[in-house]
Amino acid sequence: MNEVVLVDGARTPHGTLLGSLAGVGPVELGRVALDGLLDRIDLAPNRVDHAVLGNAIQAGIGQVPGRQVVVESRLPETTPATTINEASGSGVRAITLAADRIAAGRASFAVAGGFESMTNAPWVLPGMRGGKRHGDVTLKDSMLLDSLWDVTLDVHMGEITERLVDRFGDEYDLSREAQDRYALESHRRAAAATADGRFDAELVPVDTGAGTVTPDEGPRPESTMDDLARLTPAFRSDGTITPANASKLSDGAGVVLLADADAAADAGLDPMLRLVDDAVVYRASDEFNEAVGDVIEKLLAANDLGIDDVDACWVNEAFAAQSVYVMERLGIPREKLNPRGGAVAFGHPIGASGGMLATSLAYQFVEEGLEYGLVGMSVGGGGAVMSLWRRR
Repeated sequence: MNEVVLVDGARTPHGTLLGSLAGVGPVELGRVALDGLLDRIDLAPNRVDHAVLGNAIQAGIGQVPGRQVVVESRLPETTPATTINEASGSGVRAITLAADRIAAGRASFAVAGGFESMTNAPWVLPGMRGGKRHGDVTLKDSMLLDSLWDVTLDVHMGEITERLVDRFGDEYDLSREAQDRYALESHRRAAAATADGRFDAELVPVDTGAGTVTPDEGPRPESTMDDLARLTPAFRSDGTITPANASKLSDGAGVVLLADADAAADAGLDPMLRLVDDAVVYRASDEFNEAVGDVIEKLLAANDLGIDDVDACWVNEAFAAQSVYVMERLGIPREKLNPRGGAVAFGHPIGASGGMLATSLAYQFVEEGLEYGLVGMSVGGGGAVMSLWRRR
């Protein structure tokens, strides 16, 4: 199989729900990230053989949204495009599927990642095709329905995570205080990395028509434990999960250029990372949090590595409870888990997060000279996807 490398990545800023990116649709966010990537790579756009793009909230976007991004971008209209919807895992799955194509010798260069605008997700009217004779009609929020609600169990992903706390709260410290403490550290790291310019090189500004958005929205380093303690639980009256210790609803896009290593060398490109391996795990629907631990263990074992061999884990912070659970279960040092902050601070634009996280890890590894890194997340419906990278 051909060796797969990551040449470069680009991402938009994270925009909070109804925030600075509210006036920019999902396809345009994807287009901005993709063109930003093409701008920073010395490779003719017609050399790209395939585009694989993740998007999770597809109600009302239009036919084949990944294809729309390609048509709006500087890629030729003849570029084949595939849209992936695997909930939160969409962006990472897009990357792994593009990598599979390169490894199999069916492409030399491919762009992959994802895009999402939770702000612009529409409300829908299920069951109205035949009309309504009389009575009330209930609108459904597609943001909730298509990305945050477990259809099998008919509950919010937050309620499922409260069940994780029920199961493992005694074995690991998944208390409200532990979750809030983790959340505050995520905000602190995100704010510090932003202030130090750690994200500047990877970011692509977004023109909203009303101005240009460059920095990430979301981090609130001024918050205190007392501030977080005053918040009301979101899913149970006696619960532990609040808006402050769960990932923010947000908008954004991120893409990477993958290549066959020999093709990249022939084109004079200097890759940032090499893809070592990837894995997908599924459990019962109410065990999606546990699946994150499973997939990391599976991936490391398959490559004869331990968690001590990994320099940084960019694992999506769907909920602080999930992150604390995975950290405690696997013995991940806190300094290695989301070292520059995570989704609790920045947000989790569902289908976009994989491409954004992969971009951030690549830039951190080049800057700091690190070796092994993980990028991945849980997937609604009981799953998790994870990729293992190595600095060349």
